[in-house]
Amino acid sequence: MPMFDYAQVRNRFNKAHRSYDQYAAVQQEVGNRMGERFEWLKLAPRRILDLGAGTGQMTKLLQQRYPRAQIIALDLAEEMLTTVPKIGRFFKHRRVVCADMHQLPFSAGCFDVVVSNFALQWSHDLRLVMAEVARVLTSGGAFVFSTLGPDSLLECRQAWSELDNTMHVHGFIDMHDVGDALISSCFTDPVMDQERLTVYYSTVDLLLQELRGVGVGNTLVDRTSGLTGRQKWQDFRAGLEAQRQTQGIPLTYELVYGLAWGSGISPVPHSG
Repeated sequence: MPMFDYAQVRNRFNKAHRSYDQYAAVQQEVGNRMGERFEWLKLAPRRILDLGAGTGQMTKLLQQRYPRAQIIALDLAEEMLTTVPKIGRFFKHRRVVCADMHQLPFSAGCFDVVVSNFALQWSHDLRLVMAEVARVLTSGGAFVFSTLGPDSLLECRQAWSELDNTMHVHGFIDMHDVGDALISSCFTDPVMDQERLTVYYSTVDLLLQELRGVGVGNTLVDRTSGLTGRQKWQDFRAGLEAQRQTQGIPLTYELVYGLAWGSGISPVPHSG
């Protein structure tokens, strides 16, 4: 699995906290699609954890659907969480917590539902995160999430691959490996599915602006140090432009959705 420089991850999202909602159309759309799934889950949770809450987009949707529930919005980036209270009256029963999803600061079995939208892809140890979620989830509680699959941002990966062998875009986890992580963490009845979403941009600048606006960048531990040279950056941009289609320059998201249920068994955390 990719190893991240978590100080860089935190810094990038902290810097993006003011621009995030302006550029997070994909994240918002996926959150809405996740929200539709709650219509047939027939849940009545008292406590909900929004794991990787960011600016609180998903938290707001959850509070609208479950107005009596206490919702905890957790994120690694403290500046992201400062925008959560500004959303308004929907946060009467919410709290914000700045913490690492690999080490959740909660007691066992304290949440009826854990939701995560566009956060698990930032984990360097998904099985550890799954074990933590399983620990804090009640028996019969629901874990509902979205993350990104291997074909996400493939256009950026393709453009860089023609220039050097360095990993500029981190690899995303295959849906089947996510399912295996759920099973190994003692979840029951896991259901996984996926879909592709392609966004088209009129210019390279707009594509890159949106990625920067939501905090996306190379935060891998073994990333090349220093600035990318001007010529290589121009060549990368040209590589994106070369992939232009009739609708514009494409950017692919392989969306992975998951649902699993807590067993009440706390797995032994393990790396890998």
